[in-house]
Amino acid sequence: MILNTVSRIYDDLVPCRVDLSNRDIAALLETAKRFVYVIGQSREGDKNALPFAIKEEKRKSLKFAYSLIMASTSPAYIRRAFRIAGLTSTTEPETMCEIEMLITGTELSLKNVHPIVIMQTMTAFLGFSVYDEASAWLLEHFSKKTQSEELIIPGDLPEILLNGEKSNGEIAHAVRIAGPELAAATFAGCPEEVIEFIKSICFDQLGSILLDDGIKAARSRLSSDEISDAQNAFYELLESFNANISNTKMVMQNAEPEKKQTVDESLVSDVSNLILELDEKVLKSALSGLDPKIIASLIQVMQPMAHDRIFSTIASGREKKVLDVIESSAPLNQVELTRNAQLFAQKILSTVSPHSKSVQKPLVLPTKVRQLLSSILGRE
Repeated sequence: MILNTVSRIYDDLVPCRVDLSNRDIAALLETAKRFVYVIGQSREGDKNALPFAIKEEKRKSLKFAYSLIMASTSPAYIRRAFRIAGLTSTTEPETMCEIEMLITGTELSLKNVHPIVIMQTMTAFLGFSVYDEASAWLLEHFSKKTQSEELIIPGDLPEILLNGEKSNGEIAHAVRIAGPELAAATFAGCPEEVIEFIKSICFDQLGSILLDDGIKAARSRLSSDEISDAQNAFYELLESFNANISNTKMVMQNAEPEKKQTVDESLVSDVSNLILELDEKVLKSALSGLDPKIIASLIQVMQPMAHDRIFSTIASGREKKVLDVIESSAPLNQVELTRNAQLFAQKILSTVSPHSKSVQKPLVLPTKVRQLLSSILGRE
């Protein structure tokens, strides 16, 4: 599983709910660029960046945002400040969207969030149409690698990560669950070889920049003992996946013999291959809307490799719910298993339909995936 830290921001935010022309979107994108560029300069230590921007900026909204940041205003007060200043009392779609973007950007700036995240969050209001341009602009202006002296904390984690003891999927899943702060603290004590390996399997270019920035901050902020504790916590997280999978297999092995015999091997093959062939975004979207009971029933009709992909795709909280269902429920019969597999197949088709909100544009399913869906849906 490839983790794209930055693009996940787009999944979590609702685009601006106003109708904007292409010209409006282009203008708002330029506003975001101007704002983030100034914030980036200030964050890099340019003490004159904000005062100069306040002096030279002609637009009241931008000037006001810069002044709030320069005054170290509380992030909780920003929306109220914009309202008191009369900047929110507008009905023009472009202006409404601009103010929402600036309120969000100002709040994040005051929380010392990285400019990359600020830019991606602000431009999320404009939808996916600007994603590529925003990303290219960020790479142009923020791709300089943050330098920090290598710090190596004695321990087994680097060897475990590099020698193939854990799969790339397990490692990427652990990084996603750990979150940016724990991940940065963990890899702050690892050799550069490990950091580059983690980037290659978990992050895109922008995500890699964010990881470097987090590692630099962790090395300057945390003690060796704290970094060591972070590495131990990350290792325990990795090990917990094995425990969960073992528990699942144990539950399956303890199922009543007559129930195991009713499983249709061809259904197992179809469901397993479908899980392994599906696009990651489609699989994630389909699973996110399924009842944990249905996911648990699907586990009964798939091979171990498909188990791994299911558990590396769903959130850790839902993973526990699925395991709880497996442990507390009796195995389903063949009719029930087939019906739930068909519900899953229907969910996939609805996810990629032209009218679905789960993906930004209709997806063309590969021929093999369509054949597997037809096979599952065509069962009596």
